[in-house]
Amino acid sequence: MPEAILEIVELETGEVVLRRSDSSEGSSEPFVSIKFSEEAKVLVNHQSANLARFMISVGLQMVAKIHAEALQEAGVEQTATDDTDESPVPPNSRLH
Repeated sequence: MPEAILEIVELETGEVVLRRSDSSEGSSEPFVSIKFSEEAKVLVNHQSANLARFMISVGLQMVAKIHAEALQEAGVEQTATDDTDESPVPPNSRLH
């Protein structure tokens, strides 16, 4: 399976999306899209873009953790990359 290089970007509309880095705006549907209402933006002190990036990053970490646990339960041996890394990236992907 080819490696997927992902990026988190803020679009002109204010949405923060997770998409393939080789896609340009409008060329493919984002994997995830987060948009805050104006009221929510005020509530988070206009830090909605940073909050959305954090939310997506945590989501990716959870996917990687669930994937690793599923592999472990299936008895599949994983290659260790860095024992100190507590936030693995899903297999065959890289986040920019």
